[in-house]
Amino acid sequence: MALPGTEPPKPMVERVPEPTYKSLKDLHAYWLARKGDLAAPPRSAIRPEDLVAMLPHVALIDVVGDAPQFRFRVFGTGLVEAYGQELTGKFDHEVDLNSVGPDIIGQLTAVVVECRPNVVRIRFTKDGDGRYLQYERLALPLADDGKDVNKILLGYVVEKTS
Repeated sequence: MALPGTEPPKPMVERVPEPTYKSLKDLHAYWLARKGDLAAPPRSAIRPEDLVAMLPHVALIDVVGDAPQFRFRVFGTGLVEAYGQELTGKFDHEVDLNSVGPDIIGQLTAVVVECRPNVVRIRFTKDGDGRYLQYERLALPLADDGKDVNKILLGYVVEKTS
């Protein structure tokens, strides 16, 4: 929430060329090592025990349907704390993303269509509880067949909540 008499920063989703945080750079390097010559690694190549330090700030989403919808399969405990709600099992349209929702969904759809990672910086205030969130997110495609994206691994660095 903004202080009385002040406005929160304008909501935005900004694509950036590469992660700026070490944890996201490390997650990207791990994904690259796991994918090898494939367009994207299968989910089975990603081992949670290799990512223990990052798990609180990692999410895994299922890509559902041809005009993809996104369902959270896993939503890390640090993300639950920052967002203020457990999202595991929820679809994208069930999540309070305020006015940035369509841009966020567009970025996830790009990961599916392009079968390549993307990094975005996002800030918005939730409609439901007025909580302000600002974070950098790395989205990494996963494909059980090595080419058709059916899951996305997300790594987050939450910069600010209020």
